[in-house]
Amino acid sequence: MNEEIELPFLRSKALFQHADIVQQMMESAGELPGNVFSWRVVQGALSRLLRLGIFDNEKSSPPNYEQLTAPGRVTIIDLSDTDSPQINNLVISQILRGLRLRQDASYAANEERAKRNAPNTPNKVVVVIEEAHEFLSAERVKQMPVLFQQVARIAKRGRKRWLGLMFVTQLPQHLPDEVLGLVNNFLLHKIADSNVISRLKRSVGGVDDGLWARLPNLAPGQAIVRAEGMGRALLVAIDPTPSQLRMVE
Repeated sequence: MNEEIELPFLRSKALFQHADIVQQMMESAGELPGNVFSWRVVQGALSRLLRLGIFDNEKSSPPNYEQLTAPGRVTIIDLSDTDSPQINNLVISQILRGLRLRQDASYAANEERAKRNAPNTPNKVVVVIEEAHEFLSAERVKQMPVLFQQVARIAKRGRKRWLGLMFVTQLPQHLPDEVLGLVNNFLLHKIADSNVISRLKRSVGGVDDGLWARLPNLAPGQAIVRAEGMGRALLVAIDPTPSQLRMVE
């Protein structure tokens, strides 16, 4: 007759409320493998996640991705109040995954309507990642490979599903080649650093040497645009926004 296994402390309220089911699962699993070191590694990783305090929060509900991707809606997610790169990367990775899955479902539903000759309009979504160098630097990509996988999956598959991805950065030299390789269109404002320009030359094709020479001296509002479908890059003037963002209490 099997001895009853003593339950450990259950942090989760949901697990605590179903302690009898947890006990049955533990008893049916039998003895755990004897490699204590491997289990300690897993325990340490789970403990680090628990210490972040961002899981099993009953006061917080998951994002409503249907609302986030509604036509005409602009949503700003501000992570400036978190000092933890781990939290930022987990949050961004989860949001990108949720948006991708939601857009996949929206695209499939639109395809079904098209097959029935019903009115169909693809839902178009653009994700803008501000200060991209903060979490897509070469060091961060190595430390957080799952996040980069989410970004790469959207960049490779999102275009067909009307899911666009835009990187905004003032420090393009911190973006690794893996990230620059995902970019199809470039909007280049004034860059004075010759080393940065030399590196961009290797990643951005179709830009004449004359335009590269003018890049350090562009006036405010001027930019070099290189996009798919364009025979050559163009020097353009961008009108300033008619509205201003004011920080108020």
